[in-house]
Amino acid sequence: MKVYLKLAALLALAPVFFSCKSMISNKIGDSVAGADKNGVAVPKKTDAPDMMMAFMGEKDPQIIAEVLPMIVKMYEILALQNPGHQGLQIMSGQLNVMYGNLCVQTPAEKLPITELEKQVAEFNRAKYHYLKGRQSILNVFESRWPGFEKAFLSSDADLIKSYVSKIKKDDVNAAYWAGGASLISWSLDPLDIDMLSSIQGPVALLEAAAALDPNYNKGAIWDALCQFYTAAPVDFGGDYERGLECYEKALKASGGSSPGIYITYAQSVCKPSGDRDGFIESLNKALAINPDDDPSSRLMCVLNQQKAQYLLDHVDDYFVVW
Repeated sequence: MKVYLKLAALLALAPVFFSCKSMISNKIGDSVAGADKNGVAVPKKTDAPDMMMAFMGEKDPQIIAEVLPMIVKMYEILALQNPGHQGLQIMSGQLNVMYGNLCVQTPAEKLPITELEKQVAEFNRAKYHYLKGRQSILNVFESRWPGFEKAFLSSDADLIKSYVSKIKKDDVNAAYWAGGASLISWSLDPLDIDMLSSIQGPVALLEAAAALDPNYNKGAIWDALCQFYTAAPVDFGGDYERGLECYEKALKASGGSSPGIYITYAQSVCKPSGDRDGFIESLNKALAINPDDDPSSRLMCVLNQQKAQYLLDHVDDYFVVW
């Protein structure tokens, strides 16, 4: 009889135990993801330390590149353990995109033409991580609005509009990483018909996000849109004038303090038009920014300035001097 009573007591306490375990798991998720189980950013206390400063405030990209694979896997494990925590799912996706860019695509872009085969292989690796990260975020949007993923990947303009209009300002960060991952994947493989035929969704999502938060991350959304509009064929959504508008909006949102925007102008506007002087001038503007002016974006500033310097060092590769 005592055994049955103990069993009954355990069964009675089980819901409490699992509830506590879930609460603890969600609290951990909130802390490491910076967003709650609904994907909403957790407000920071004014006196609380910002853990992301150890990452985004770093001045040595090499140390970040060395530890990032471990960080990516740690977040993936946490996301698998708590699949209902949307903040973790979004952060896991975001980190995959960051890994693809910092650890795979960026080094591959500097490979010489003699290593073209290796470069293509690395670009394919980067694309894999971009799409993997995008999928993590799309899973979150799909759980909120069933049918979102299908609409996002379709070429039905009305269907796309009906779904991207559902996002709110709290969704802008996730929308940026999902849409941005799509566009950068396409840029690595412009002949991928599947990517090109489903490009309307990412662009519409980014436009919606930019409308909700035009100053997001110093104009990062406008910057991504500028790169797309100036590069894509007109039949697939390219619009050079709109690209220039997005550049101006990005510049305004950043206050001229983001080197990445100047790099975009150099590569997307000056290079195709043969404007060597504008190319050099824009890259020098990127290099003139002090990374310490904004410690929260120091890492990205240093990374972009390294890219700007590389482009300047190879300026003769991009322009023919008569």
